[in-house]
Amino acid sequence: MTTTHTVVDARHDAPAVPSRWTKFRLSVLRLPILQLSVLLALVLWLVISIPAFVNRLSIVSVLILAALLAFAALGQTFVVLIGGLDLAIPGYIIVGAFISSNLAGGAGWPIPLALLMTVVICGLMGAFVGFVSHRYNIQPLVLTLGVNAALVGGTLFVAKANFTSAPPDSLRALTAINGTTFGLPIPPILLIVLTAVVLVWLFLTRTASGRRLYATGTNARAAELTRVHTGKVWTLTFATSGIAAGIAGMFIASFSAGWSANIGEPYFFTGLAAVLLGGTTFGSIHGSYTRTVLGALILTLLSTIVLSVGMSESGSRIIYGFVVIAAAFLYGRERHVRNRF
Repeated sequence: MTTTHTVVDARHDAPAVPSRWTKFRLSVLRLPILQLSVLLALVLWLVISIPAFVNRLSIVSVLILAALLAFAALGQTFVVLIGGLDLAIPGYIIVGAFISSNLAGGAGWPIPLALLMTVVICGLMGAFVGFVSHRYNIQPLVLTLGVNAALVGGTLFVAKANFTSAPPDSLRALTAINGTTFGLPIPPILLIVLTAVVLVWLFLTRTASGRRLYATGTNARAAELTRVHTGKVWTLTFATSGIAAGIAGMFIASFSAGWSANIGEPYFFTGLAAVLLGGTTFGSIHGSYTRTVLGALILTLLSTIVLSVGMSESGSRIIYGFVVIAAAFLYGRERHVRNRF
């Protein structure tokens, strides 16, 4: 009788030991350790290289700029979480800027009416994008690009090249550097964005709607099998993106004391960069608006440093490009992200 011995290679049964790089990436995905470290480094750099920066006026100015960028990127954060991309952000911003300047400021509309009009126009356009792109399986990149052109062109047509009006004083007070809130020397826009951070965190982590949003982005097919109406999620998410960007346009025009034909253009690239730099990737369960705010702070401080050394606008855009590439290399290597694109 012949006995056959089977030799089993224990290496195939043993679980794979993650590399140091994998461990590092997992820790970065779970917690914004890298973002906080970079933010601290930039603050130290500014304090050491530009001692004059350490004064209330400079600090508040940087915080307001970061707050405006963070608010403009709020809706983009939601869209990226469900695996989309909204190229219509500049269009929504110019609509809000026009309404706050020419209608609330120039025509004397009541601010609540101007706000309502911004919400309705931007919300409906965003809902249209979300519904059509999901219902007919159209790439939102293409659809939002067309919507952006329509919004910008339509706004400029209605405005008839009238860029002389400015938002009313009550709106400008919300973003004023010397603004106060309940008697405290804190501009209202900072508390508005802080409130948005808390509300979005509660929505994403403590509500069933937030869980459905994450589920739709991570695996839409699996979400549908668990009775998640992914079409509704897409519609409401893009509507939220439009509303948030439109309101941000009202704030941006108020801070700038007016508006222009390209007022929204800088906020598309920097807003997307803030989302990606914060660590939110397409269809990621680790993404959050808190990370976007950290990304906005990092980009604003980086922009301040770039300006302080006399670098041109083209040079700063190159730096932003490398920032996005680095963020994509770090956060875009997950399998579900690679499969999506």
